[in-house]
Amino acid sequence: MRQQYRGTSAFSCFVCLLILCVTKQSVKTQVAFDAVCPDVNVVQNFDAQKYSGVWFEIESYPGMIDEFDICVSLNYTMQTDGNLQVSSSWFNTSSKVHESIQGSVRLINPSLGAKLLVTFPTSPVSQSMSTDGNFWLLETDYVNYSIVFLCLPVGSNISFQYLSYLSRERFPFAAGLNFIHQRMESLGLDRTFLKPNDQINCPFN
Repeated sequence: MRQQYRGTSAFSCFVCLLILCVTKQSVKTQVAFDAVCPDVNVVQNFDAQKYSGVWFEIESYPGMIDEFDICVSLNYTMQTDGNLQVSSSWFNTSSKVHESIQGSVRLINPSLGAKLLVTFPTSPVSQSMSTDGNFWLLETDYVNYSIVFLCLPVGSNISFQYLSYLSRERFPFAAGLNFIHQRMESLGLDRTFLKPNDQINCPFN
């Protein structure tokens, strides 16, 4: 059964805004569902070296605070301690300026697989994030695509979910997009609310 999108209410809006503010750059957007979190598996034996480099955000769940962000990209760089540094960049169509922020990425626990904790100077870390991460890598081949997910339970039957498709190419082929959609469906993820991120109208520096 398809998960039902939760309609707007004072409670859901408050919780959603709280989560969005806390995770503005580590997990940009989330959608509320009248459903518990789906049972998902993450990548095992995550290879940070292979994952390093540039990724482009092709699709993700929509959000309120990033509605003007286009040309979103993430550049991961290996650090000497084995963790990753990430530079998140985008163009703000409202302010007409390029924006970016730098943060760090580390595995919560190697035994948990690719449940990562992404932190930025302005984003506090909650208890649930510190134990379960805020960036779950469900699937990647390291050279073409990456499927990122996160689910935060709120109460007994409500969850806030994030889903994103990252690509090594700014303009992936249509066949590649169809493949990703098939993979998402096979993983039990709801792609109904995926919104394309504009990678075409990018004013370069």
